[in-house]
Amino acid sequence: MGRTFDVFNLLSGGRVPYDAAVAYQRAAEARVKAGGREALFLLEHEDVITIGRNASRSDLFVTEAYLASKGIALRSTDRGGKLTWHGPGQLVAYPVLDLSPDRRDVRRFVRDLEEVLIRTARSFGVAAERSELRGRWSSVWVGNDKIAAIGVHLSRWVTSHGAALNVAPDLARFSLFLPCGIADGGVTSLERLLGREQTPSVPEVASCFVARFAEVFDRTPGREPGAIRRVSAEAPTNSVVS
Repeated sequence: MGRTFDVFNLLSGGRVPYDAAVAYQRAAEARVKAGGREALFLLEHEDVITIGRNASRSDLFVTEAYLASKGIALRSTDRGGKLTWHGPGQLVAYPVLDLSPDRRDVRRFVRDLEEVLIRTARSFGVAAERSELRGRWSSVWVGNDKIAAIGVHLSRWVTSHGAALNVAPDLARFSLFLPCGIADGGVTSLERLLGREQTPSVPEVASCFVARFAEVFDRTPGREPGAIRRVSAEAPTNSVVS
């Protein structure tokens, strides 16, 4: 296979605040731009709703005070897309890749992420697929319900942010806003489709995701489960990744 990437599996260390995950990515991005190895971060977030570059605050149905009372953070982000939620029961994957020289195509990158998610879901018996509807680009669906979302950012062809796959989250969280700006579709999860007893754990899904990611992107997984020093979101980003 092609390049080797480092796998930073943060699941065993508990849920990761959104600001800390951004710091991890920024450190990895700087390392990749300097010629270092690519990275894939796998984690569960603490409760957070993120606001993408194309979002409207009118898509948020509750106040920031209400979110705070429920322990849900609200963060603006430089990824594409609109509003989404991250939190317990959801696998979040942040690949930091250098698309140069042969993969410098944003649409291909997003399509490849979709393919990884589709293959991962199908590995557990869920027939996920892309939607034929134009407004549902950069997501993965089961019927009329979205099971995974994608939002990315590129700087000098180095990627950040990524994808989220609903394993067994509290789907009621998605009722607090208009998910990805799509009013005529629902949201689902592996748990809703498979039943609680048959649903894999988030770490099991993460292991499958790494394998499918390596296939689709022609990469070789490096170290795992995560040589990373936990820091607060306020720590200098050049000290995040060991």
